[in-house]
Amino acid sequence: MSSPIPPNWDLPAEFRERFGSRAGRQRVMHASGHLLIVLHAVPNPDEPDVREGVLFWRKPDGTWRSTGSNSTTIAPLRAHLESFDVVTDRLEEQVDRAKSATDWFGVLHTAAPLMRTIRNLSKTLQEARELAKGDRELIAMRDQAQELERTVELLHAHGRDGLDFTAAKNAEDSARASQHVSDAGHRLNLITAMFLPITALGSLLGINLVHGFERWHQPYTFWLVAIFAFAIGLAVRSTMPKPPPPSA
Repeated sequence: MSSPIPPNWDLPAEFRERFGSRAGRQRVMHASGHLLIVLHAVPNPDEPDVREGVLFWRKPDGTWRSTGSNSTTIAPLRAHLESFDVVTDRLEEQVDRAKSATDWFGVLHTAAPLMRTIRNLSKTLQEARELAKGDRELIAMRDQAQELERTVELLHAHGRDGLDFTAAKNAEDSARASQHVSDAGHRLNLITAMFLPITALGSLLGINLVHGFERWHQPYTFWLVAIFAFAIGLAVRSTMPKPPPPSA
């Protein structure tokens, strides 16, 4: 079973004993002046359960080693935090563009695993700072992580509020549209109730009275009556309530 600790790292054996085949959660190990910081890379929102570990080893003399780098300074840890800065900036742009419920859900989909990772990152660096109190650069990294934590928490809260507002706005628009349909249906029912009796009786008895228009100026009379009927229909339509405009 391979260990996530590089085989060429000459660090205390107890560190290796505490590792399995994976890096595990974000944490700090301390022994004999050695400091091993276990962090996670930027999470993939589509695979929130996949955690890629990144190790940073601070030796007693203040030099550093990190997985994937030959640097002996704290620069790889700084670059690790800057990778979260880049993702957070993209998330801010996503929040600025969000309009629909789908957009806001996308913000939360990205922000949730990011917030969890950064929160644990901040706690881990705070613990590391307490174990290496004289390392000023590590203090700066801790401060940067805390700023990231506050930023992503605000973005996550903004996304949640945006989704709640959009859902409430859509529900309000739907209620107003339903009320409009109800009002229009009520008026049509009144009109129908008014003319239904005479229409039903005329159809039932087959009444076709002689009214004098049968042969009067054919076929112009028919078209005049049709136009008059359409005019009445348009007049009735104009009395119907207008559909409510969508809320801004």
